[in-house]
Amino acid sequence: MKHESGSTADRGAVTVTSYDQGLVNDPAGCDATERMNGLEELLDRFVAEETSRSHAGEALGCLERLMARVSSHMCDLSRRLAIENPDADIVDLLKHNTRLSGRQAKKIVKVAERLEEMPKLAGKLACGDITLDHAASVVNAAELVGAETVERDPVLLEDAARMRPDTFARRARAWANRILLEAGVDVAARQLRAREAKLWTDPASGMGMLFAKVPAARFAQLQQVVDRRYLELLRQDSADGRNPDDVRSPKQRLADVVFGLLTKLDPATGDPLPDSQGRAGSASTQLVIVADKGVVDGTDPGGRCEIIGVGPVPRGTLRTLSPDTELAGMIFGGSGRPLWLGRNRRLANAPQRLAVAVRDGGCFRCGAPMHLCELHHIREWYRDGGPTDVDNLVAVCRRHHRWLETNDLEVRPDADGGYQVMPRTGPPP
Repeated sequence: MKHESGSTADRGAVTVTSYDQGLVNDPAGCDATERMNGLEELLDRFVAEETSRSHAGEALGCLERLMARVSSHMCDLSRRLAIENPDADIVDLLKHNTRLSGRQAKKIVKVAERLEEMPKLAGKLACGDITLDHAASVVNAAELVGAETVERDPVLLEDAARMRPDTFARRARAWANRILLEAGVDVAARQLRAREAKLWTDPASGMGMLFAKVPAARFAQLQQVVDRRYLELLRQDSADGRNPDDVRSPKQRLADVVFGLLTKLDPATGDPLPDSQGRAGSASTQLVIVADKGVVDGTDPGGRCEIIGVGPVPRGTLRTLSPDTELAGMIFGGSGRPLWLGRNRRLANAPQRLAVAVRDGGCFRCGAPMHLCELHHIREWYRDGGPTDVDNLVAVCRRHHRWLETNDLEVRPDADGGYQVMPRTGPPP
């Protein structure tokens, strides 16, 4: 018997071949465990054969698609469990019958509950075009705007099929917020009403716990302050060539940041922080709000108005700006391309950085916010003679900037307005 995962044959992937015909034709002759053992043997042979042929990349693609299809079946089975056990906690049942974590089980149950009313989403997941994480992002959007609105959109699911899950999660949130704004819903006001914080003591460990939810725009400012202080501590921990994680782990460092910002005390000694560190909580932050001229002057209230890294915001946000807010006008060409000053130095200036922020919104690879990003020359400055122009710059976080340089990779714009990464051709640097 030949077995193909979804449309892998159309993609040129190698077909998986042969396993015990009796397991398929005579399911009553063996139990589910025996049949699953046969599938596992088939999978092991497939991986071994493709590895021996140096087809590891194609095999990974097939396995990823297979994982998505398995997730679809798990959603179907969890729905069956819910029908058979109407009074039971399906998450607990799912954890009892599998080795899934509570978080994974909740995600499967949440997606499963909405698939019946979202046949297009169910079809994409069933054929492996999207992962469970993609489906969860779509379901989250449907909870805000309704399943029918999601199903009617011709682009959202196509974006899910071509984007990485983390990138698509931001895309789906921004899409849902835009739909709400068009319907007259004030997303910012809704988030403001939903803000909350909790302080409690964990009875098992005796440690204090803190949890907070704040509106997206305020969180963007909070994140900038936290990240700035985190980098200061990271530099301290890595002084004299030390491995910073040997001093304290990233989680411990972040906990120290939060304590220091809230109390202005050193988390290790309890002593007051120096003035330069104690004032970190009031450090300046920068939010980039992009608004069409028609939104500003009132001639086109439905035009673009969004905070980079946060998403669409209501026009009324402009009225909340403080009197000392710095405003920067940007002129766009007829094709929507920002104008720039040209090539006069290697490092980008502030207007160029602002233009890239508006275009990319954050790291092209992982979506890290712009305050954690550097600008990378697509055509290298020294190596290729590339200019410091907006079209030749891309936002990338420090981690992925090092990844590009360490692995000698180059970035190229693609036809969809995104970027591709590929090995650099030519001699090594």
